[in-house]
This record gives sequence, C-alpha cells and structure tokens, in this order.
Amino acid sequence: MLLSNSTTSLKTRQKNNKIGTVFWTRSHILLLTGYLITLPIFTLITLSLLLPLFSASLFAFIGTSYYSTSIPWIDNASECEHTGRNWRDRKCWDNQRNPMF
Repeated sequence: MLLSNSTTSLKTRQKNNKIGTVFWTRSHILLLTGYLITLPIFTLITLSLLLPLFSASLFAFIGTSYYSTSIPWIDNASECEHTGRNWRDRKCWDNQRNPMF
C-alpha cells in the first residue's frame, strides 16, 4: 500500500509539473511577444519626441557659425569690394558664409 501511494503521488506530481511547465511556457511566450511589440513602439515614440530637440540645437549651432570662404569666380579687388567682401592674398574672401555653403 505504501508503494502504491508513493507511485500515485509521483505520477500526480509529474502531471502537475507538466501542466505548470506548459502554463509558464505559454505565459512567457505571451509576455515576450507583448514586450517585443511594445518596445519598438515606445522607442519610436521616445525618439520622435527627443529628435526635434537635438536637431534644433544642432542646426542652431551650425547655422550661427560663420567661416571665411574664398570666392573663386571673383578675381579682382574692385569687383570683390563692390560686393561687400574683403580682398586679401589675391583672393576675394566672404566672411559671412556658413559651413553649409
């Protein structure tokens, strides 16, 4: 009788473990699927909210920086000074060009 009871108990535990394993596997799959769906959505939302802040500050920084630029198609001092630029080292220099020129 003792042997029969322990065998039944062992079978019951094995059956319960199988049911528990299936339950945890299904719940893990559902949680993982939900996570993999929501992660890209919230990442895109966050980036779309933060990107304008960074791009505005980046373009503001680049837009306010000016560098001297040589104008190759102006080759005499009078024409250079007539357009409001500086003649230096036999070149016409424009001091108000941004790097995007």
